[in-house]
Amino acid sequence: MAWRTPLSLTNFCQKTLPLLDHHVKEDRIMEAVATIIETDQWNSFNRFHDTTKTLVRYYQEAGVDVEVASLPTGGEMGSGRWIIHQAADINKATVDIINPVGQRLLDYQDNPWHLIQWSGSTPAAGIESKIVIIDSRKELDRISAKGLVGKMVLTDLNPRHHLQKLIDTGAVGVITDRPIPNLSDAIGWTKFGWGGIPIGVTGNQQDFVGLVISKTQGAELRQLLKKHGKVVVRTQVDIDRYHGSHDVVSGIIRGADDPQDELWVLAHSAEPGAHDNASGVALCVEIARIMAELIAQKLLPRPKRSIRLLSAYECYGFFKYLEDTRYLQTPLAGVVVDTIGSKSEVCDGRLEWHATIPMSAGFVDRVGEAIIHATLNLSSPGYQLYLEPFVSTSDTLIGDPKYGFPAPWLTTHHQDQNIGFDAYHSSADTINLIDPKGLVTCVTAIAGYLYYLADAGSQEVIELATAETDRTISQLRKSPQRLKAKVDYICHGHRETINRLKRWMWGGDRKEILVHLDNCQHQVQEAASSIMSRPVTFRKARTQKGEINNQVYPHRTAVLSPDWGNNTNSEIRLKMEKSRLKPWALFWADSNRSLEEIADALSVEYGKKVTLRQVTNFFEAHQELGYVKLIKAKDRISKSQLVTNLHQLGLESGMNLMVHSSLSQIGYPIGGANMVVEALLEVIGDQGTLMMPSFNHRSAEIFNPMTTPTINGAIPEAMWRRMEAVRSLHPTHAVTAIGPKAAEYCEGHLEIGIWAEDSPIGRLIHGGGYILSLGVTHESSTAYHVAEVSMPCGCIDPFGNIDRVVTSDGTVAEVKGLAFRAGVCPVSPAELDTALNNLGLQRLGKVGKADAALVKASDLWEIRRQHLKDACPNCTIQPSIRK
Repeated sequence: MAWRTPLSLTNFCQKTLPLLDHHVKEDRIMEAVATIIETDQWNSFNRFHDTTKTLVRYYQEAGVDVEVASLPTGGEMGSGRWIIHQAADINKATVDIINPVGQRLLDYQDNPWHLIQWSGSTPAAGIESKIVIIDSRKELDRISAKGLVGKMVLTDLNPRHHLQKLIDTGAVGVITDRPIPNLSDAIGWTKFGWGGIPIGVTGNQQDFVGLVISKTQGAELRQLLKKHGKVVVRTQVDIDRYHGSHDVVSGIIRGADDPQDELWVLAHSAEPGAHDNASGVALCVEIARIMAELIAQKLLPRPKRSIRLLSAYECYGFFKYLEDTRYLQTPLAGVVVDTIGSKSEVCDGRLEWHATIPMSAGFVDRVGEAIIHATLNLSSPGYQLYLEPFVSTSDTLIGDPKYGFPAPWLTTHHQDQNIGFDAYHSSADTINLIDPKGLVTCVTAIAGYLYYLADAGSQEVIELATAETDRTISQLRKSPQRLKAKVDYICHGHRETINRLKRWMWGGDRKEILVHLDNCQHQVQEAASSIMSRPVTFRKARTQKGEINNQVYPHRTAVLSPDWGNNTNSEIRLKMEKSRLKPWALFWADSNRSLEEIADALSVEYGKKVTLRQVTNFFEAHQELGYVKLIKAKDRISKSQLVTNLHQLGLESGMNLMVHSSLSQIGYPIGGANMVVEALLEVIGDQGTLMMPSFNHRSAEIFNPMTTPTINGAIPEAMWRRMEAVRSLHPTHAVTAIGPKAAEYCEGHLEIGIWAEDSPIGRLIHGGGYILSLGVTHESSTAYHVAEVSMPCGCIDPFGNIDRVVTSDGTVAEVKGLAFRAGVCPVSPAELDTALNNLGLQRLGKVGKADAALVKASDLWEIRRQHLKDACPNCTIQPSIRK
């Protein structure tokens, strides 16, 4: 569908993109490809660490920051996690024909492609064995267990697909001469598994060796066997296996304003091909070089946010890094670069831009498309841009909308008919396949994509939202299918984009921007309703009788999707495969979408009927693996139930209320955290004001009131993001309020001080407000800090540190912020609950499944003061002042 390019993006392509293109150096990037492949081609962990050293040197020389995360091998087997089982350093691999002739068949040192990854080792003296040819699965199945003891199997099959059967025959190993299209002298890159030998494969894995030869070599060996009737080989393989590590290398162009908010590039290393994927890794290095040069020369401003250029052992590095590294929030967006810059005759001139994952925020696809088109207009190496649908390269699964980020894929991997380039995963994948001008084109395009998104602000948000809305309305009107599932699918993509774009808000009037974004969503909903000739209510659960499990809602419990092939037991894997659903079907689960609704969405995505039974089997298998929990309708909590529980606890219309909460303690509310907020607002009514903490506790280096998340839990997070919410300006301990007193409560927080008597929480305390604890104790009730400051205590200095905030005009300002005590208070706030209960000052009850307590804020404040009256005058604890 047509997409009107935003003015800011048009200007960027006209002014900034040529500047980036001009500074890319062909010789420099090709030298990087050659150097990276010198070490990665050996497919050995000690050499992968050498590649790490090369990348560190490159990034340091470029003048950008560099980080190396060393991830341990090993982990919980059968858990579905993306783990490399063991490290492997390859010392030697040779095969010599010793009868009927004497000649060397292969040597790893001459060509590292000769060794199958995760091969076992032989004794030091080697193993002598007869060659036996087996070229079909039928032949292999006819071999009895231990029927090939002492033999070496020669086959043109891919051993990975038949590994268990090969091991069961008792053979010492396998030599494959599997064909490479149109390249009879090429040696195919072969693996027994991806992160290791798949779990469930039993037998002598550590001793079963695997070698590879070209089709030409295979023909010669077969002819020798045919002529003489017997061929004996001596095989020597020496590999050190151990619990080691693999690296994730990041070159980082730090953002000028918010270095914590990042754009990511994924370019996998640790693979032996120049095209796949030393080219992608070299692209990252060149982007670091050109941006650092332009910034240093003051030709290009440093972008607002950071750009992280990652190289790792594919998804085994990227996914574990994403899971293990603590970030305040997920990266904004990213891109996968894999197999780029090929000569036009290698890829039939196809420069492909594959969409991000279907349920993700697709506006990045259009941004990239516009920038690539503009790049090709600058200089074309014989490429034509092809817009392609999402394809899972495994790495692209990082587009998971819950735990990942939207990430399209740029590649020159395919020829016409969607066939991979001939030399794919073979020794023919050399630097000669790469066109320096093609690589420059890819560098310019990705550098432009990253910089535009890293530097975008509120104006770009408005422009992109408008363009996406116009496109979605056009898409709805032109859709030949008027089915509700199709309409909902299209509208879901728009909602994801609008919600994701909110992460880019920077400066301006928050409410005006949110009103614009809300209007965009209303326009789409009105268009959807008009084409259906009736109002459309999205995401409404249905209750058709006779359907199985249609009132079951999957709740995700693990990051990304599991490794089906290598770290999932065979029974669960079989259930997943039997469902005939793609791994990313998991990402349609958002706790609010039923299995039936997921089946509808998948039917639209696949363009064919997906049954409820398929979806049920798929999610039941993921529940067994620990990736989801299936919640029955009867176990979900309705808004009316919460409202009733809150009334029973003593909440009344007109109350001013501070809430501390834990969503997991409440259970599984229909509508999630936002519904809890709505229930609270309904109970206190239009005359009451609801307040929640919106703290980051200095997890944010820079506080942007429009985008910085709170770490106080899902319910406060949902509340501050509501359009009607007012958020106070404080770098570490902002609060959010909704209601008639919201602006009054939040005003002047920064100047007044964090917990002063006239601070937001102080105003609620002394204005007759209440505190509600949902699933937490009063150790979470920030009001007690207001009591501490009022003593006064010497351990809290509201203005003792320097922090930074984003102001309404988009500039970053230094402000005075909290210096909290350097030690533990000798009077524990845990005593509050006991004291309040003993005095009968709080009401206890249940809200959902959570223990709840309601207390007048001034009572809690007074009790805390009583507890501190003897301690504060003699306390020696000082505020923690940062240097």
